Amino acid sequence: MEKRMVAVLVVTLFLFGFLNFGFVTYVGVPFSPVIITGFAVNDTGIVQLFIGDMRTVTIHSPENTTYDFNKSDPYIIALNVSADFSSDEWRYSLYDLEHDVYVETNILFVPNSSITAVRWGNLLTVSAHETDGEWWNASVIFFVNVSNSAPLLCNISDPILVCEGTSLDYGFNATDVDEDDLVGSISPSNPFYLASNGRVVNMSFFSVISGALGKGDVGNHSESISVLDPFDEVDSKDTTIDVIEINNVPALEDIGAQTVWLVGDDSTFYRVVDVVDVEDGSAPDGNLSFNLTWAGNEDLFDIGATNGTMNYTPVVGHEGSVYSLLVCVEDNALGSTHENISLCAPRGGDKESACDSFTLTVTDENRAPVVVNWTPLSSVFSVAGMVNVGFYAEVYDADGTIPDINWFVDGVLREHNEDISTDTFVHNFGCENGGAHWVEVVTTDGLLDDSQRWDISVSEVECSDPSESGGGAVGGGGYCIENWFCDDWEVCQNVKRSFDVGILSVEDYALAQDVCLQNEEADDRFCGFQLTKCYDLNACNRSDPILERPIERRFCYFTENPSCFDGFTNCHHGECELLVDCGGPCKPCATCSDGIQNQGEGGVDCGGPCPYVCEPAVPFALLSSVLIVLAVVLTLVIIFVLWRLFLLGKKQEDEEVAVDGK
Repeated sequence: MEKRMVAVLVVTLFLFGFLNFGFVTYVGVPFSPVIITGFAVNDTGIVQLFIGDMRTVTIHSPENTTYDFNKSDPYIIALNVSADFSSDEWRYSLYDLEHDVYVETNILFVPNSSITAVRWGNLLTVSAHETDGEWWNASVIFFVNVSNSAPLLCNISDPILVCEGTSLDYGFNATDVDEDDLVGSISPSNPFYLASNGRVVNMSFFSVISGALGKGDVGNHSESISVLDPFDEVDSKDTTIDVIEINNVPALEDIGAQTVWLVGDDSTFYRVVDVVDVEDGSAPDGNLSFNLTWAGNEDLFDIGATNGTMNYTPVVGHEGSVYSLLVCVEDNALGSTHENISLCAPRGGDKESACDSFTLTVTDENRAPVVVNWTPLSSVFSVAGMVNVGFYAEVYDADGTIPDINWFVDGVLREHNEDISTDTFVHNFGCENGGAHWVEVVTTDGLLDDSQRWDISVSEVECSDPSESGGGAVGGGGYCIENWFCDDWEVCQNVKRSFDVGILSVEDYALAQDVCLQNEEADDRFCGFQLTKCYDLNACNRSDPILERPIERRFCYFTENPSCFDGFTNCHHGECELLVDCGGPCKPCATCSDGIQNQGEGGVDCGGPCPYVCEPAVPFALLSSVLIVLAVVLTLVIIFVLWRLFLLGKKQEDEEVAVDGK
């Protein structure tokens, strides 16, 4: 038995040695025995097969380095390669690492030629075909560097026209051959601001925007629009934004259902129509014209033609009736209109009017209107946020009046209705607006009313997108999302002095000192802060905005008496400098579009930091011009001399003829 075990062991060792030798020789890795234990065994490894000889392709040029080029130069780089085998065909592919795209694929070439690279990162792959064999390849990454160029603004209209009562949204773009992210600005700001709309390759998109423009914004606004790249290269354009004045429609109140008693209290209907006109004021100012129309031509009373006053005391015989009336108000035309007023159609400079219908009930026994039917039937229920909730109400007045129907959400009037007996109302409480809420419908005849209220528990739903927030979509309407923009920063104030006079709190002073210390401005003489004011151009007027108000304070390097000659980029005189001592309140910054040879340009707006290459000077151009002028003068002289000789010869001929005639 022992001899048998020894024999098995010897055979096993022989087989293992033979297999291990074979694997090492032909596969390249040793063979390891696996012991069977009765359990599943998982093992991983790398198997390398070396079949035949390896071939090598070598790229001598380009190298893994950076190549510098002038802006006007083509990016031509020598393509020097070799192989340690006989090759009958060469190909290359070039990949643009900056834009993740192939610019050349499998291009035939001969060694020791050249390629045209792309700016920034290049991945070059060279492939060589072995005669009667396979393809072998090699790769190299290299970088093409070109000096930075200034951005350029596209053509911007001058003037930019916009109508009063609307919001400006004027789009334009700027190009930058370096494909930098540009920062835009407009100076001065308020009521106009600059919005960035992103970039596609070398083109950045912007908009000049505003909130609703009012009467105080009418007129011409001189603005400077600028774009700045990360290396403080800039381009600017001056333009005028002309806000065209319109005649606004008078804002007339909803009078609604009215009731007057035949005798006793409330037996006189007296009302001055509540109307406001931007140009002509209110009813008591006497600049507006009023008229009153009775649907049944009853004409029981009239309205003051210039003051909008209605004064009526009913008499016996008027009771028990419901009268329908229409009151209208008309304003005056503008004294003068803009030449482009037609752009503001249908609004213009002509007279505008507004009307409102209402009912007047005369009674000797007024009864209150009632809400007779409503849904939901339950006055207490729960609902999830972001779910539309529908309400319905039917009203009735025993006196024949058609009462008003008003809908309130949490005590705020959301919808007003006249001359209808039924109405539906839809409301969505929005996301992140959970808790206890209530909706109420109120019907009124002007004196008496009735109501129905629903108490609603709203479960909060998290906003997945800011545009989903709200808390007030009435009748299926949309939500208001804040659109924040800020004025230019105010002049930099000294932190220490502001703290000493009580402008800054202890906490703010400590924070300011810490920030200044981080900015290496530990000296109190230079530690400053400045303020701005930010506005929501959409005027959502939320106490708890969905998009937070921008921070209206920042820290700055304080200088005494900031000016356009102090060597710092700062704010003063209501505007902020764009670069050191230029732009904003100072002289314009040098650009590649100002028509001046400056900022190291090789010519006017070319060369240097500009993307345009200066045209090469033509040799002997001045001499050629002089020669042309001399040639023209000489030609004229020769013509003159020939003409004089012709006249002299003709004179002599005439004299000879005269002598022969005698």
